[in-house]
Amino acid sequence: MTVSMPDLFRIDVTAAAVTAARTDMLARGHVVITDEPKERGGTDLHATPLETLLSAFLGCTNVITHFVAGQMGVKLRDMKMSVSADFDTRGVFGRADVTVPFPDIRLRVELDADVSEEAVQRLRELVGRKCPVSVILRQAGCRIEEQWVLAK
Repeated sequence: MTVSMPDLFRIDVTAAAVTAARTDMLARGHVVITDEPKERGGTDLHATPLETLLSAFLGCTNVITHFVAGQMGVKLRDMKMSVSADFDTRGVFGRADVTVPFPDIRLRVELDADVSEEAVQRLRELVGRKCPVSVILRQAGCRIEEQWVLAK
């Protein structure tokens, strides 16, 4: 599949604060809702904004991995991912100036494909440079430890 996109593409999202803990957003007609756990005043019915950010990282990793794999001629049969991040709460609660709220992020990607380990590492490198969410996180100072493996 060939994708033709302009050099600059605008993305618009609108939002309404339903409560102090819940935000309903609209992106291209799709509703995105964030919420907080009950102990932080939410209903715990939806992911938090920070969980949504990390979910966006996984979603972007999926899309860009499949795109780059296609460019490399790699057929992915399956892909599983997980992310784990350390969140420095001191900035939110005023205990310290925190310039990198997620100092360490761990990404694991498991691929089911007939490729060499070298091809997996090349794919990892390219995705890290092309995935916009990955680029934003790295430029913000997050250290992203990546583990890309072939499924057994």
